[in-house]
Formats: sequence, C-alpha cells, structure tokens
Amino acid sequence: MFPDFQEGTEPLGDVERHMVGIHLAYKRVPRGLTIETVYPLAPGESVGCSVTAGTTVRVVNPRGHQVVDLWAFVQSDPTEYLSMAHNRTAHYSTRFQAGHVLVSNRFKKLLRFIEDTTDGFHDSFHAACSVQSYAHFGSDQQHPNCEDNLQKALHEAGIAIQITPPPWNLFEKSFVDEDGLIHDGTTSAKAGDYVELHAECDLLMVFSACRSTIGNIQGGDPAGAQILLYQHDTSAAGY
Repeated sequence: MFPDFQEGTEPLGDVERHMVGIHLAYKRVPRGLTIETVYPLAPGESVGCSVTAGTTVRVVNPRGHQVVDLWAFVQSDPTEYLSMAHNRTAHYSTRFQAGHVLVSNRFKKLLRFIEDTTDGFHDSFHAACSVQSYAHFGSDQQHPNCEDNLQKALHEAGIAIQITPPPWNLFEKSFVDEDGLIHDGTTSAKAGDYVELHAECDLLMVFSACRSTIGNIQGGDPAGAQILLYQHDTSAAGY
C-alpha cells in the first residue's frame, strides 16, 4: 500500500473544521464532509496515497497555472488502473465532465467526477512528461518529470509495474481540430480552481505537479497544487 506521503512531501496533517476557509484553496467544505489531509505540491513534486471507497478527492490550483498528472490503481490489483483510452470509449468523448464515472482498463468504475470549477479542459491524450519526451522535443530540461514521479511512488508502495499508463492531465488544455490534429493551449485554470472526485472503490492514487514548460501548457509559470482528501461524516454540520 502507499504510505501516507512521499519523501519530501509532508501533509499538513488533520485540519480542524473551524480552520476551513482561511486559505483560498479550501473554499467551503461540502455538508457532511471533513478535511482529512492536505498535501501541498510544489512544481515537480508528487504524492502517492491510499484512498478508500467513499473518499472525496479535491485537486486544487491555489494560484492557477498548474497541470496535475493523475493516476489511479485498484488497490487489490494494481494491474487494473484508470485508463484514458477506455474512458474515451466509455463516454464517447475526449473531454470528461462532471457527472461522468471514470473507469479502469477493465471498465470497472473507479472515480465519479463530481465537480469542476474550470472551463472543462483536462487532457486525456498526452503521455506523462519524461526524460525521453524532453529529448524527443529537443529540450535539455533536467528538472523532475512525471513519469519518474509515478515510478518512484509505485516503488515506495512496493508495486512493480514496468509501463507508465497515460495519466489524466488535470487542467491541461488540449483539443482536436477537424483535421485530427491535436493542439495544446495554455491552461486556463485560475487561482482556487479545483476538480472534485469520489472514489468508487479502494484506490492507490498518484498526483504529480507537472514541471514541464514544453508547449507553454502552463504559461511558463507552473505554480504548484494541493491535494485534499475528505471523508464522509454524517454527524458533522456543513459549512
């Protein structure tokens, strides 16, 4: 199983409900939920964590301009994982929306897409950035890349998977034109924007705050992200 956090990325710890709202990223907690843990990610950092069924996961852009690569693996069998190809087939769409239930490479329900405060662009085409992708595009960037971040997280969890499944690139703007060509735009995620997901089963999830500036997908200014995990608490009053 994943540890609670990866090396170099410490959670802020349990956050009391009366503290909610002191930071732009926290907004207000949905009724019946309390914050469990907050993981701050600087550009290039990542975190892997175990997420139990029923947990709500919020991926936040505290200052905007940050793409976040997301992976999810079924806890009981990590060879089953969130698959972009299978979701494009399941939903007959290249762009997933709130209300969709995202599936695995075996069409198992993994994540329910609950809420999206952005304009709806979350890339499902591109592979994770890597040493090899930097070389392919003629870049000599040496900063951390998302593929290495994923493999490090899996290693920390004791999982040996040789492939890197294409991630769901949250906040990354891409689209296909009428000639079938893929185009990238600069992320339009604003300060405080977030995506909220509901775990349909026990998952191992990895989040990587992409550091790449190839294609100017982050406006040249990746600014970090926050991962918030909520658990249902029917006894709690909403805010």
